[in-house]
Amino acid sequence: MRRLLPLWVLPFALSACSRPAAAPAAPAPSGAPPKVTGTGVVAEVNGGAILSSELEQRVSGRLARVRQEEYDIRRQVLDEMIAERLVAAEAAKRKISAEALLKQEVDGKAATPEDSYVDSIYEQNKLRFAGSTKTEATARIREILRQRAIADRRTAFEKDLRAGATVAVRLEAPRTAVAIPSGAPSTGPKEAPVTIVEFTDYQCPYCHSAQSTIDQVMSRYEGQVRLVHLDFPLDFHSEAVPAARAARCAGEQGKFWEYHHSLMTQKGTLDTEDLKQRATSLKLAETAFGSCLGSKKHDPAIQAELKQGTELGVTGTPAYFVNGRMLSGAHPLESFTEVIDAELDTAKAGAGGERR
Repeated sequence: MRRLLPLWVLPFALSACSRPAAAPAAPAPSGAPPKVTGTGVVAEVNGGAILSSELEQRVSGRLARVRQEEYDIRRQVLDEMIAERLVAAEAAKRKISAEALLKQEVDGKAATPEDSYVDSIYEQNKLRFAGSTKTEATARIREILRQRAIADRRTAFEKDLRAGATVAVRLEAPRTAVAIPSGAPSTGPKEAPVTIVEFTDYQCPYCHSAQSTIDQVMSRYEGQVRLVHLDFPLDFHSEAVPAARAARCAGEQGKFWEYHHSLMTQKGTLDTEDLKQRATSLKLAETAFGSCLGSKKHDPAIQAELKQGTELGVTGTPAYFVNGRMLSGAHPLESFTEVIDAELDTAKAGAGGERR
């Protein structure tokens, strides 16, 4: 049965657990400021210099996000331009105008909403149509459903045209060098042509929902992708750090990924009792696990990864770097396959193969 939703309202939805905007960083400790030398100086304060290198260190994370947003806009517009070229080429092939082609392939093939579905939406949302007759309200609903069907059909048609054409996108995506800490949990071959570094928070529901996508990625690209886990516990998730400790404690007994998957896919309170129960279900040595969990010995590494993610421009979870290309939020499988396929093509071309 189809879920009935107020389709004419665009809901505000997040695809990531995000922390509030950061407060300005604290000023540097007092003391003698660097002397003004004129080289790489971007400001002077009472005779002391603020160096370009200092500025770059402070803004690098924010600029990484800006560069990614700029790329996303350019890529969206580029895809629109590619679609326009493909539609024009297909129209010329059929000896009709682009407008006639779209009317034939999009408007003519878009699904028409069923009367029963329109009525069901109306009944669910009667209060939203106070002051309108049922005829007026259902006409409005029908038009919105029709426009969405047309948009979906156009997307599908353009996808079909692209699949049958030779399209090479050479717009360079921004990349960020992501250092992998020693001992960071990873799965997949180290020599894999694609490395995904994930920053996650075990208490973030979007990380949980994204896990099924990551599972699909690792299955589809078995042997071609390496996945590295880094912790990014948000400060308003009180159980995120204890859960991160627990996963690392399980890793000491060779079961990090089993415990990680449990945290990501099985609901629980994430309190001490819950964390210990998960360890028991995985047949971990209870005494060793409990001692590790209570020691907080993994906290410095967890906090170091949180700091690293912040410097890279991560502001929420999940966040992924695919060979340095950032995907922020819980993306669908298609977002990952597009990037991974491009990276595999590049690796193949670099190895002497032909780029498809």
